[in-house]
Amino acid sequence: MTENWYESRKFIRFLEIIPGLFAWGFIALPFVLAFVSPVALGVLIMLYSMIWLGKALNISRHLVSGFFRLRKNMKINWLDLLKKTSKIKKVETFWLNRSKRFKKPSDKEELGLVRALGSRQDLIKDWRDLYHVVIFAVSSERLDITESSLKFIIASNYPNDKIIVVFAGEEKYKEGFLEDIKILEKKYAHKFKDFRWYLHTLKDGEVVGKGSNITNAGKKFWKDYKNKGLLPENMIVTTLDADHTVHCEYFARLSYQYVMDSNRHNKTYQPIPLLFNNIWDVPMLNRIAAVSTSFWQFIEGMRSYKLRTFAAHSQTMDTLLKTDFWSVKTIVEDGHQYWRTYFALGGDAHIVPMYIPVYQDAVLGENVWQSIKNQYKQLRRWSWGVTDFPFVVINAIKHKEIPLFERLLQIYRQFISFFTWASASFFLATSWIPLALSQAFQDTAFAHNSSLYASKTLSFAWFGVFLNYWLSLFLFPPKPKHYGLRYNLEMIFQWVFSPIFAIFILALPALETQTRLIINKRLEYFWVTPKLRKSELTHLKK
Repeated sequence: MTENWYESRKFIRFLEIIPGLFAWGFIALPFVLAFVSPVALGVLIMLYSMIWLGKALNISRHLVSGFFRLRKNMKINWLDLLKKTSKIKKVETFWLNRSKRFKKPSDKEELGLVRALGSRQDLIKDWRDLYHVVIFAVSSERLDITESSLKFIIASNYPNDKIIVVFAGEEKYKEGFLEDIKILEKKYAHKFKDFRWYLHTLKDGEVVGKGSNITNAGKKFWKDYKNKGLLPENMIVTTLDADHTVHCEYFARLSYQYVMDSNRHNKTYQPIPLLFNNIWDVPMLNRIAAVSTSFWQFIEGMRSYKLRTFAAHSQTMDTLLKTDFWSVKTIVEDGHQYWRTYFALGGDAHIVPMYIPVYQDAVLGENVWQSIKNQYKQLRRWSWGVTDFPFVVINAIKHKEIPLFERLLQIYRQFISFFTWASASFFLATSWIPLALSQAFQDTAFAHNSSLYASKTLSFAWFGVFLNYWLSLFLFPPKPKHYGLRYNLEMIFQWVFSPIFAIFILALPALETQTRLIINKRLEYFWVTPKLRKSELTHLKK
């Protein structure tokens, strides 16, 4: 069979190299312009700073809006509302009363979604037909991690007999997994509709990683269940890591969004990941990483066209069958699943932000240095999602049923997100160096004015620091009793290290990843972030 030109290895290598070349070129640009035209460099720095100031203002707006949406959704009894869906007028009345009482834009949006159904009860699915399948991906995690995650599902404001729990274990860790699963099965299996577990043995062509594990579990589960009378569109599958703990309203909120959406079959549902399970235990730089990652999902949720699947997410079994479950050939299976779904459905695929949290562990090691190393490795693994760029380009060429503009837009969004991740912090931190060393430039009026502008921009950055601190106070779990006042002060002081985090912990691993692709030195396996907690989970605020 003749190979298409866009699927040749040479073209794929070309696409792999592009993001890194652009990132390095942008970082090096100031050092070139400093010799050619220092004034042009000064203008570039000022314009770029203005762009980022505008972005910062927009990001802050989305962050605050997302925060209040999350807080609102955490306080609603979604199961009660779900029961009202048998009569659409009751649901409309609920949102009408809330919108009049609280005057929140999000309530008006919910009211608009109900009214868009045109009072057609037949468009609303009966929630009692739904079953939730929860697949826990387990590697080396033991009972101290997995049991707490299971307890949070049991504590959900949702009928447990509508939930099926599936544990996906790795053959490599078989001994500990089987020891723990027997305990979990004996203590908790009777609380659910079903409790199953599967062991995954790595096959030829599979990458060592989460994707191959949960795909193995998903396929074996469907093989066991496809003749049991449950329709694939009535089974919503949520994939969780072993340390993930769901909010008590997670399943009810997910069910509500699904049954109320007449175009429900092409949707992926994305909760807000809050990496706060052990937030009081971790060092300052890791805490900044946890808060920054969590808050970025607030921002992306407000721009759902940019939102991508991350960590925990939910799709129907029907959708998973169309995508052949998750990829077994990529290290970063979660973000990649968005693209697999998007192209499998001919571009008619959408991510729905749930604005309900799934709590996760922040990165922690045996000591401060190990914690920082682990954080770097985790972000490097996440940044390996840049390898989706060739996949997106190639499939954009293939799928001509998707409008050309839409395909080009998706390519641009995939490229710019990883380009910015790897280069923006370095450019902002280093671009002024060649100008500072140029006496000829320093003697110009433009140099004086640009330095004043730069100082004003830096002053605004502290507003963002305060905003992060203030919002995090309302979302962190209660401080464990054995931690004193010093930790409250750390929560404020830690943000002084934001520039260090932005460059060495956030941007550097992304730049390393893209450099690895240039020289074809690939990451060969999925690095599993060690799960470590110094304190028991405290009650997570509703």
